[in-house]
Amino acid sequence: MASSIWKRFILSTTMCAALSVATQSSMAAPAACTGPIKIGLTTAQTGNLALLGVQAKNGVEFAIDEINKAGGMAGQQIVLDAQDTGASSTDALNAMNRVIEGKPLAIFGSMISPHVFTQTEAVTKSETPFIVGATNAKVTLQGSPWLFRIHAHDGQLADLVPRYLVSTLGKKKPGIIAVADDYGLGASKGIEATLLKLDVKPAAVASYAPSDKDMTAQLLEIKDKGADSLIVFGRPADVALVLKQSSDLGFKVPTIGNASMVAQTTLNNLSAAEADGIYGLGGMIPQTSTDPKIVDWSKRVQERYKVPADNFTVAYYDATYLLKSIVDKVGCDKAAIKDAFAATKDWQGLLITYSTDKVGDLTHTLGIYQNKGKTPVLVSTIKETGY
Repeated sequence: MASSIWKRFILSTTMCAALSVATQSSMAAPAACTGPIKIGLTTAQTGNLALLGVQAKNGVEFAIDEINKAGGMAGQQIVLDAQDTGASSTDALNAMNRVIEGKPLAIFGSMISPHVFTQTEAVTKSETPFIVGATNAKVTLQGSPWLFRIHAHDGQLADLVPRYLVSTLGKKKPGIIAVADDYGLGASKGIEATLLKLDVKPAAVASYAPSDKDMTAQLLEIKDKGADSLIVFGRPADVALVLKQSSDLGFKVPTIGNASMVAQTTLNNLSAAEADGIYGLGGMIPQTSTDPKIVDWSKRVQERYKVPADNFTVAYYDATYLLKSIVDKVGCDKAAIKDAFAATKDWQGLLITYSTDKVGDLTHTLGIYQNKGKTPVLVSTIKETGY
């Protein structure tokens, strides 16, 4: 009897162990990827936001072409469905719905925050990993577990820009001018809040519509109120106008802002005198690197698109390779891809490493740049508090 019981115990234990191993093996096995892997992208390719939007497309497309030539993602070729959002949030949602209909494995959204806010619910319902560069701090506070941000955001900049201006550059009476949309106005409020913590009151706070071409009235107000410095938040096309008009008015004070201040697309529209000395904080700009691999990469991007790579090109390029590294590991299971994005830690991109925080932000290292003539120079990097 005892022998019989012992035999049954051994048999039972052996079967349980075998079942456990089989289960673990099944759980560890990546989901098979069959046929071409569809990746979606919605970004502005026409309209007044296209100068930014094409940078996202260039980064994703350039990475996909490299990946496909090297054998693909999880052994499969990638097919990109890139839809134009134009400058309208309504068009952005329609573009996203077209992408979702194609049932992509993952979707890249743009850096235009209003567009991403409009699209998030639809992407979340589709349960598709959603990787964006949108810079409004609240983008990753929407509660979607599917949304991840690959670029620095204005919440970080709104804290770090005024701190650098006051603590490092020693200015105590800055003027603020920002584009009047979710991005600029959100940043402007954050800047004012940080200045308050630093016991500094801005000389004046002004804004302009995204379509405005003349900001001289706002700049004159800031100048007349005795500002000893200027904080600018906008996008390359309008930032170039602000800096040019500020120079025309003879309002040459230490000027600092987001990465648009030192972006090549901005500098292309300025003279050396207009650009010289301007500071910018933000994502990593490849042109400041002396690493031969980065120099070669920047050259190849420029040759292909006839547009210099910027911080968004880098971010979306990195995000595409991060997606590849995840899919190569976990396969084509969207939930597993989402979980892997959420667990990302110290993943090495072109210029910085990425780690996902509790709300889905991956970028915590920013660059501090200053233009020497029309050439941006990396002064140093700065990390978000806690990183």
